Amino acid sequence: MESTLLEKASKGDKRALKKLILKNSEYIYKLAFIHTKYEEDAKAIMKKSVLYINDNINKLSRYESFEKYMIKVTIKHINEYLEEMGIVEQENKDNYIDENGYINIYQGMDILDVHLKNVVILIYFYNMSYKEVGDILNMNESTVKLYLRNSLKFMKDNIKGDFEYGKQEAR
Repeated sequence: MESTLLEKASKGDKRALKKLILKNSEYIYKLAFIHTKYEEDAKAIMKKSVLYINDNINKLSRYESFEKYMIKVTIKHINEYLEEMGIVEQENKDNYIDENGYINIYQGMDILDVHLKNVVILIYFYNMSYKEVGDILNMNESTVKLYLRNSLKFMKDNIKGDFEYGKQEAR
């Protein structure tokens, strides 16, 4: 059914497009919310993304699926929004480490720059392959792997460093 909806939407059928967007609106919202962690910000990004998709549905034919197109558009609007508003800072650093002493990736990625954050979210929260992430973010697989490795190292060095420094001061 989605392929017929997709075909109809790409040919300009507004009802088919509306059904596709409604079907995937939660996905768009979650992607925006994971980046911003604020409901109003996620809704603003979602609105911009949906309006863009509505106005540019003719570009859909270049993509394998509506999902990939939607993710690409949403990531574009997330990046623009975060650049415009500033990257979200985590206020409570205790949330960076879970009860087992491991870095909480959901909280820890707040210290990453938006490009590194995109890679972490698509790989860890959306279970995409390096190739899929590369296609969406317009980079090759080796760059995706490098970004992921750098992201995890950066989180480990900066978060663990903060907590280890705090432990030494307490002694």
